[in-house]
Amino acid sequence: MQNATKEALNPTFPRSVLSVSRDEFGNKEDNPDAKNLPLKMNVKEGKLPLDLQGHVFIVAPVGSIDSPDAQGHPTNSTVYPSSDGTTPLYNGDGMIYRLDFDNLQAGAFLASRLVKPPCYYADAAADKCPTYNALKFENYGITRISGQLGVRNQLNTAFVPLKFSQDESERLLATWDVGRPYEIDPKTLETVTPVGSSDEWKEVTKIGLPGKPPTPFKIIQTSAHPCFDPYTREMFTVNIGRSISNVLSQLIPLAYIFKEIWDWIMQGLQKIFNIKKKNLLTSPKLEEKPLSVRKKVSTTVESFWKFLRGSAGIFTDNFVYILRWEGSGSLQKWKVQHNGLSIKIKQSIHQMAVTEDYIVLLDTAFKVSLEELLPTLTNKNYQRFEKFVRNFLDRPQLSDNSFYIIRRSDLKPEKSHVSAKKVRIPGEAAHFLADYKNPNDLITLHLSHVCAWDAGEYLSEFDFDDDKTANLEVNNLPRLYGAIAGPMDISKFGCHVVNGKTGKLVKEHQDVIMDEKYTWGPAICTYQQHPLPDRLQDIYWICLGCWEDLKTQHMVDLYKNYKYRELSLKLIDDITKKGRPSNLLRLHIAPQESVKEGDNRLSIADVYQFPDGYWVMSPQFVPRTDSGISTDGYIVCLVHYGDGSDETNGNEVWIFDAANLNSGPVCKLWHPQFNLAFTIHTTWLQKVEKRTASYCIDPREDYNKIVQQQSPEIQDLFNKWVYTKKEPKREADC
Repeated sequence: MQNATKEALNPTFPRSVLSVSRDEFGNKEDNPDAKNLPLKMNVKEGKLPLDLQGHVFIVAPVGSIDSPDAQGHPTNSTVYPSSDGTTPLYNGDGMIYRLDFDNLQAGAFLASRLVKPPCYYADAAADKCPTYNALKFENYGITRISGQLGVRNQLNTAFVPLKFSQDESERLLATWDVGRPYEIDPKTLETVTPVGSSDEWKEVTKIGLPGKPPTPFKIIQTSAHPCFDPYTREMFTVNIGRSISNVLSQLIPLAYIFKEIWDWIMQGLQKIFNIKKKNLLTSPKLEEKPLSVRKKVSTTVESFWKFLRGSAGIFTDNFVYILRWEGSGSLQKWKVQHNGLSIKIKQSIHQMAVTEDYIVLLDTAFKVSLEELLPTLTNKNYQRFEKFVRNFLDRPQLSDNSFYIIRRSDLKPEKSHVSAKKVRIPGEAAHFLADYKNPNDLITLHLSHVCAWDAGEYLSEFDFDDDKTANLEVNNLPRLYGAIAGPMDISKFGCHVVNGKTGKLVKEHQDVIMDEKYTWGPAICTYQQHPLPDRLQDIYWICLGCWEDLKTQHMVDLYKNYKYRELSLKLIDDITKKGRPSNLLRLHIAPQESVKEGDNRLSIADVYQFPDGYWVMSPQFVPRTDSGISTDGYIVCLVHYGDGSDETNGNEVWIFDAANLNSGPVCKLWHPQFNLAFTIHTTWLQKVEKRTASYCIDPREDYNKIVQQQSPEIQDLFNKWVYTKKEPKREADC
């Protein structure tokens, strides 16, 4: 198997992921905002395979409208989204990239376009126009919030291809965990319509003062991975309450409260110490206090009220709805219950799966915790307080998986709820897949067990205060603010068979595999799914590896008592210091009937280890033909290296033969204007055609009812910018 070229692995994590371009590229008739025509990608090494086909779509966060830009950058389009020290790399507007391999004689081309739902235009106008400055959005950890407008739907995580009828072309959804999925035109990359009107989605929890209208952009918790069944032509997703109500209705106001109270106390003390020869026992009434003080009091009281309302919702607002959509018309929904009660999701349903007869939900190992939601505090005293709050209230993710299995035949129009079987599988997972076929009601689940590795934890300015994590500091290199923290134990792959009728594991000891050389941080996978196979034979995983400058003391403290620990913390420390390189591997799953009793179905059949200092993300399987053979194709992925000063910006597209990863990439592509940061999920379409579906929800009809209840300032913003889909580029445009 291919090894990295140096003995001493991974000395530094690539800083090229810290900067990203917000430029859009495409044909003017498709995208009027495109900076240039689609980029013709340069071949750095190898040759483009002539049987490469179709179109690879990649989605990535690219910072926000107010992200700090690169000083002196000639186009001023390159930004540093996480340079504030508290914003993760996965917080930002979604950018869709499309790599076109449909005209290889001319070359491979790349188009890109920002995802722009209505909240994007509100964000842009509030940032650029002084009239709306009181409505501005700010980053709070993984979310972006405006106190008066609500929460941004950033749509930066994943895709779902759809084809509801035999005659129509393929449609495409862009998704995120906290917001409705939106349909994207595959050809123009334009953001077209949400799935379901705002009224069809239930907010995580109801918060707010009596008599005050809710914010226009609701907090909606769903799955970043809805499922589409190409045989029945149905799409399934979820609408969740409680897990986020424990966070977004309680912890966000709590974060506001901490900041407001602290600011209020500090300002008050400053005023007291500045007052001379005054009687401190006499103070003006609240009405006579300066406006800024009254505003602080009002904001704190309002936030505390929201906190109390959200706290009550812990006991009353637990819900999960299964939603079904058939490409037009209204959403159908059923409340999911277990033992007669609504199921409680404690973290998220980041991923779900659909089989021939069942829908499978997982309370995934992707948590939202308080320290990720705290605002940026520049004063050192504030920072110490904020760090204390993080260390006191943060918790590790749940180490056991709770799966909920729903029979599809129970989703009947006349019913309002369905019952689920609950299955517990040890060893947390963030991503999983399921075989489509479930013979004899046996459901096969494929998990990446991300043991003691937490995608909800990322490097922040707090991590650089600790003497025990001096390894985070690298001379002459910027700090890795926003990067996901490293693993605190080795990861595993698992194949688990569950009886859908009974909710029981078929055998006590399931098929699990780990490898001290390779299975570190399995993040994202891909596989042959055109046509969709009855069962999975080969899954391609990227494993992020171990990097010394991603190992934090905070992660050590969180997971030092991890109950399924395989390797000691001392051994983890030794391995991390040496490093484990990123890799792309093929996990082979043998048919159950082909293995002897007690033998493992799983094996690592092929692997490529990336060179020293290279980091890989966003793999995508591209089939050569429609043979359905699980290795008959190519793996396209994004590779990062260096500090971003190279002419490639430290970002390249690498293409592998799916049947022979070990031999290395067959082609590497780059372009000087191709500047990415943290990319996430991908998909592939054989053809891209302009969307012809008639389904479309008009923003004015979607929001006008609630906007009419808002202040004149908010109504003006919606009328001038949101409904018209206009974006001020500078203050002069206002």
